Amino acid sequence: MALGDFNNDGAVDVLVSMNDAPPLLLKNEAGTKNHWLGVNLIGTKANRDAVGAVVTYQAGDMKRSRMKVAGGSYMSYHDPRVVLGIEQRAKIYWIEVKWPQPSGAVERFTDLPIDRYITIVEGQGKWK
Repeated sequence: MALGDFNNDGAVDVLVSMNDAPPLLLKNEAGTKNHWLGVNLIGTKANRDAVGAVVTYQAGDMKRSRMKVAGGSYMSYHDPRVVLGIEQRAKIYWIEVKWPQPSGAVERFTDLPIDRYITIVEGQGKWK
C-alpha cells in the first residue's frame, strides 16, 4: 500500500498492490470539498528529504502541526509531500518549518496560496 495524491487535487489517495492481480487505485473524492496546501520540503543542511521537519501552520482559528516522516509499508514508499488541510477556511496565515538537525533552523512563510503545491527549500527564505 502507498499513500499519495496521485492526481494532485489535495486529497490523499491509496494505491494497493495485490499478488497475482493488477494494482488497485482508490481515488479519494471526499477531500475535494475542502481547501488545502501541499508542501514539498527540500533540506540543504538538514537531510535532503527533510525527514523529521515539523510544519506548523495557522488558518483562521485552526493551528496545527505535522511532522515529515519517511517510508511507507512493505515494498512501497508514500508521497513525500505534506498536505495541510484547512477545511473551509479561505486563507493560510502562515507556515513555520522547523528543520531537523543538524540544521535546526526555523523559517516562517506568509502570503501563501491555497489548493496547490509549493516547494520550500531550506535556507532560501521563500517558497516556489
